[in-house]
Amino acid sequence: MTPDRTPSPSPRGSLDRRTLLRAGGGFLVATSLAGCGFFDTDPDDGSGGGGAKGKEAPSLKKQADAGKLPKVEDRLPAEPLVIKPLKETGVYGGTWHSAMITQEDIGWLKFSLGYEPLVRWAHEWEGVTKTEILPNVCEKYEVVDGGKEFVFHLRKGLKWSDGKPVTVEDFAFAFTDYNTDKQLHQYGMYELWLSRSGKPARFEIVDDLTVKYVYEEPKPGFLEEIAGTTGVYMVLPKHYMEKYHIKYNKDADAVAKKAGSADWINHMPIIAEPWNNPAMPTLNAWIPRNAATKGSQVVCERNPYYWKTDPDGSQLPYIDKVIVQILEEVEVEVLKISNGDLDMQLYQFGTVRNKPVIHRNRAKGGYRLIDVEPDSANTMIIGFNQTHKNRKKRALYADKDFRIGLSHAIDRQKIIDTVFAGQGKPWQAGPNEGNELYDEELGTQYIEYSVDKANEYLDRAGLTRRNGDGIRLTEDGDPVAFRVFVVSEMADLVDALDMVRTDWRKVGVDATISRMAEELYWERVEAGESEAAVWDCNNFDIRTGTGGNHYYLPTNPRGSSRFGGEWAKWYVREGKDGEEPPARVKEQLELFDMMRATFDPDEALRLARQVLEITKEELYYIGISTPPKDYGIVKTNMVNVPTSFSAAGFHQAPGPSNPSTYFFKGKA
Repeated sequence: MTPDRTPSPSPRGSLDRRTLLRAGGGFLVATSLAGCGFFDTDPDDGSGGGGAKGKEAPSLKKQADAGKLPKVEDRLPAEPLVIKPLKETGVYGGTWHSAMITQEDIGWLKFSLGYEPLVRWAHEWEGVTKTEILPNVCEKYEVVDGGKEFVFHLRKGLKWSDGKPVTVEDFAFAFTDYNTDKQLHQYGMYELWLSRSGKPARFEIVDDLTVKYVYEEPKPGFLEEIAGTTGVYMVLPKHYMEKYHIKYNKDADAVAKKAGSADWINHMPIIAEPWNNPAMPTLNAWIPRNAATKGSQVVCERNPYYWKTDPDGSQLPYIDKVIVQILEEVEVEVLKISNGDLDMQLYQFGTVRNKPVIHRNRAKGGYRLIDVEPDSANTMIIGFNQTHKNRKKRALYADKDFRIGLSHAIDRQKIIDTVFAGQGKPWQAGPNEGNELYDEELGTQYIEYSVDKANEYLDRAGLTRRNGDGIRLTEDGDPVAFRVFVVSEMADLVDALDMVRTDWRKVGVDATISRMAEELYWERVEAGESEAAVWDCNNFDIRTGTGGNHYYLPTNPRGSSRFGGEWAKWYVREGKDGEEPPARVKEQLELFDMMRATFDPDEALRLARQVLEITKEELYYIGISTPPKDYGIVKTNMVNVPTSFSAAGFHQAPGPSNPSTYFFKGKA
């Protein structure tokens, strides 16, 4: 949930990872599309597929035969990308009914309907260093000079959704006039485009179908970032975008102000977002007819110029239309799922609390459940502020024996059974089973529930005396008492923390729970005011920015502020701020920098393991349990939808499973 990757094209302030994953990095703007143009199709009753199988959808063939569209062979590139469906080739027709929670949930639109990066992940997720990266928008790619150069060969005849050709000039515009434009990025460019020196990469047009990006040194994570981060614009339609850029249109500010923006700089990211600006030409399988900011649903129809086919040479997508309802509450989504109103859906609703009702209504709703491997590594982690402003408090919280004692005092299985419906197992803050960095020793150390061991370690920490209430005393005679910050809206964490507080009281430690709104939580935690604070925990990212992986070492002043905010300030500000960390932590940060600079994935994985060995020693966080499995739903008559997904943020499910090949077969 905590931000650790910021691939935002926003020129005035970046979007954090949580925003990108939950809201897709979108900008909210009131923009609508006037008229339907070639979006017009025959009426669809939404009852499912069953249309005749030809080289194109019947509605498009009808328009092509009437001269309203070019013939399908003229709409496709010379070499379309052939997609083999998961189970079987499909038929045309039907409407995919889906939902998003509030207008900010653009991430669902991007992942389900708009996952069309230059290169893409293979369907099966095996971790960032092992999952194959495949050509997508590009026909093929090459990594040259050990990762200093990346060469992309484009598809001849590829077209935007408005029928205009995709050219190398569109890539040049995206790089030069958008991603590295100094006016657009007055407060710093996104790290993906920079060499370690801070100098932007060099973009070159090799020929009419080839472009390349050249860095001063190998650029680890370049392809992974393109394949797995919402908001990275490798190609933009210059013919559409240039009228909004001051370089090409001296009246760009006036255009922006007329649309409600302060100036062209603010307006560019807004018009670049197709889900809020349907006039924006895209390469997606379905195109919105209205902005996500308008109305109670987003209606999307097939792109006549979509550039993929099935093995029979039939143009994708199979499904005619997608209607995404905009809901205000997850509870409404659960009701719609139970009633059979949604066809395929992931995220948001898939909690332990909702599973009984969703499971119970499978037959009624005509759907099955999809397993979703959670992205998180722990249900709740507790961090003690080792750089607290009060020297006595920080000394206590930095005592590893103190933290080990508190860890042994927690009855994790009781919390799992009570709060998480018996799902998960006791676990510390570490990558869990199935992850490429899984370490059983890291995850299982100090998790045994033992009051005797808890008392033993707390005594070792020098807390042998108690007052009349049984609360342990410090050397100065002060009670061992502290407040634990938790966000009020995180109901499971509040309930779990209440049980932890009771367990700690049994070993003579007095914890008080401080519930607060998330905004206040971050305000106080980032200011270093927390004594202890809780959150959930993500897995470790091998390909990451400077701020990533703050659960495992102090790399991000915000994310690390629960346990070592001043150390993180020292790290990111190169010793000009914050507080120099202990020698072992500094060694860990050096290994982290080496990992980030290593292009070879096996070597990067080896360095990541060394980083986590120190995490194991330091015990920055006390963890509770592995997360329950997430889940999604799909109608029983919707074909080619996998039985399971990974919710790993990099993988952007369900995009890599090729939703353009989903189709309806008969009735649910």
